Amino acid sequence: MNFRLRVALWFALSVIMIIGVFVAMAHWHLDEELRQDRWDRSHPKFPNWVIHGSYTDAEVQDILEEMMQVWLWVGVPMVAASLMAGYFIAARAVRPVREINRALAALDSRSVSHGLHLTDSDPELAVLVQNINGLLARVGASYNEMAEFSARVAHELRTPLTLLRMRVEAAAAELPADFSEDVQDEIGRLSQLVERALLTAKAVEGRLDVVPTDVDLSGLVADLEDAYTVLAEERGMEFAQHIGAGLSCRVDADLLRQILHNLLGNAVRHGAGTVRVRASRSRNGRTVVLSIANRVDPGRDAGGGVGIGLRLVRSLAAAMDEVKFGFRLTAGAAVARLVLPTLETKRNPL
Repeated sequence: MNFRLRVALWFALSVIMIIGVFVAMAHWHLDEELRQDRWDRSHPKFPNWVIHGSYTDAEVQDILEEMMQVWLWVGVPMVAASLMAGYFIAARAVRPVREINRALAALDSRSVSHGLHLTDSDPELAVLVQNINGLLARVGASYNEMAEFSARVAHELRTPLTLLRMRVEAAAAELPADFSEDVQDEIGRLSQLVERALLTAKAVEGRLDVVPTDVDLSGLVADLEDAYTVLAEERGMEFAQHIGAGLSCRVDADLLRQILHNLLGNAVRHGAGTVRVRASRSRNGRTVVLSIANRVDPGRDAGGGVGIGLRLVRSLAAAMDEVKFGFRLTAGAAVARLVLPTLETKRNPL
């Protein structure tokens, strides 16, 4: 039972209790007057006259029953009205909470430190928002420090790795072939990791230059299909794409390509079975939904990943307007989902 309904029921119960008390008191007082005290009064013109009146038990019962019927006819609408009034009051009372929830849902890594701004002046809510803003400020500071640390570490590692690769290449003739190839592969993997860390830091700090263009999504996936089909076959997997011709979106082509490389690479390295890529236009024609799904074998080697791939994808998606990314990992399956704006979205923002 939600909060608004509980408040409405509490409000209605309070009205019922008040009505019940009034009815009980009126019933008792009227019964006392009609049945027990046997009212009497003096005649106004003849002070010496005393009129004694009384009702029979049947008459008293009829009067009390009529009174109860009147109260019932009055009380039922009052209870219904109290339910509606209680629900309305509860809805107004939780409006600031809904505003807080919407504001929290709209925050991202770049705006988390800005905090919340509440128009309601309720002191209790003001204290709550103040505490939330303090927490968000600490989270934002930690997030920025982490991004800055990643960028600094990546910058520090980039030059030594470049020099090391050059030395290995220069001394390749003097080294065993297998050893030289393994060293160069590891240096290449570390260099790629460094570049991803730098790109993630730039995206988090909002320093990426995003240039939206019309991208042929069907052609882009087709270009990637051959390479990832070979990679999938090397790991005993299959690659299958189900994307119709003519699908396009309005995004930064380089960032979208980087996102697809990360998602497909993770799917091939960490998955099993068949990597399935699907894309279709939404019903309103304003977005294209692309999904990459594969089976996850818990016993399979994960390839020593450090989790930067998904973080990079989320950062790149957040850097592009109207691009939404979601990832769901369930028992035995992993699904990544991208919602990409089309050209119609820019023409018809409403």
